[in-house]
Parts: sequence; structure tokens; C-alpha cells
Amino acid sequence: MLLSNTKIIILCGGRGSRLGMLTDNIPKPLVLVGNRSIIERKLDYYINQGMKNFTFCTGYKGDLIEKKINTMELNGEFSNIGENAGILERLYAVKNSFSNPTIISYGDTYAEIDMADLLKQHYKSNTLLTLVTAPIENPFGIIEIDKNNKVTSFKEKPVLNHYIGYAIMQPEIFETIPNDIITSPDGIGIIKTINFLSNLGQVNAYHFGGLQVTVNTNKDLEDANKKIGKYYTLKDLHEE
Repeated sequence: MLLSNTKIIILCGGRGSRLGMLTDNIPKPLVLVGNRSIIERKLDYYINQGMKNFTFCTGYKGDLIEKKINTMELNGEFSNIGENAGILERLYAVKNSFSNPTIISYGDTYAEIDMADLLKQHYKSNTLLTLVTAPIENPFGIIEIDKNNKVTSFKEKPVLNHYIGYAIMQPEIFETIPNDIITSPDGIGIIKTINFLSNLGQVNAYHFGGLQVTVNTNKDLEDANKKIGKYYTLKDLHEE
């Protein structure tokens, strides 16, 4: 399946309260990383890979996101079902977009994923859901304890896999998960969906080790600026 025919849904309805005053007047996807907003960086990357079909699920200050997108002259669709809607509710509201496997992307993340390869690996998995994961080192020693308070194992700074806010969903997903999961608040619906489908053997993992940043806090934003700046400086040197 060509990327030009693949729908990508960008979830950008959150309040971004952990960023403090930065999101008092703008939604989180419009926060600048370097000299450009997160959502501009994301869209440029998708477009450069040949993607053309976008749906934006907005909420908090969604009119500002729509205004920004319109300046980019994209063929985008917009859905806003309110600031308090959960992530899965936002996706359910645009379920008619799910005529084929659909890429989901959180609006506060930027990752340079090979979307064609991601789509290919999803098809090969024959599952309803593929999650993009990346390795993360837990900075602490992790102890497992049994019901009798006996330590059963100790792992020093184990490397774990974490979900980075990118996924591919099959259109049949909403016919499979229970309705009460769909109406779960905030991100709880996504958690319940992953666990429910995992029990059915219907969740695939796509391992990604490239550049990726997520901006939830001011510390995340500081780290994102360092990563983006360092990455582009090195890339420019390699291209010369």
C-alpha cells in the first residue's frame, strides 16, 4: 500500500498543563522546538515521505491548530469533540477514516520513522494494532518481591521498551474492543485497548531506534531542543 494513500491521524487535543505558562495561550503541538513548532516538524517529515492524507483530532485551542495547518496549504480534515474527550473517543469520532490500516501519531511527539517500513511490518504481522516502541534505560535498580516480602530478583538499570506515541490501527479495531473501553477518559482507553488486544495476540511491536522526542514537560522541551539541534548539526556535516 502506498504512503500517499495511507491516512495519518494526528492527536492534538490535550491541554499540555505540565508545560505551565507555555500552553496558556497556545496548544501543545504549537510549542516551538528550536525555531519551529512540533506539528510543523511532524508534517514536513510526513510530506517528505509522500504522505498526503491527514486528519487532525483537536480539542484545547483547536482553532489555533486549524489556523496553522491552513497556512501550510494541506488537504487536512479536522475533528473536535471537546477538550474533555479521551484519546480513544477522538479516534472513534473519526472511525470512518479507517477504511484501511491507519497511522496514529500523538501531536506532542516527533520521530523520524520510516513510515513505509512501519506499514510493511504491520501488514506482515497480521494484527489489529502495531505499536512503535523504543528502548529506554530505567535509571534505578529494580527489585521484584513476592507475596511474602522476599526479594525474587534484582535488575540494575534494566533496558525497557516504551510506547512513543505512534501506532497503526486496522479499521476492524472498533468492532473488536468493548464499547465501555471506547468511552474511557483520557489515555485510559488506549491502555485498556492495548491490554485487551494483547490478550488476543493482536498487538505487534515495531522497534525504533532513531531520533525521537516527546514534549510533555519543560524538561522534555529542553531535551528536545538539544536533541534536535545536535541531530541537525551532525546531519548537515555528513551532507557536506
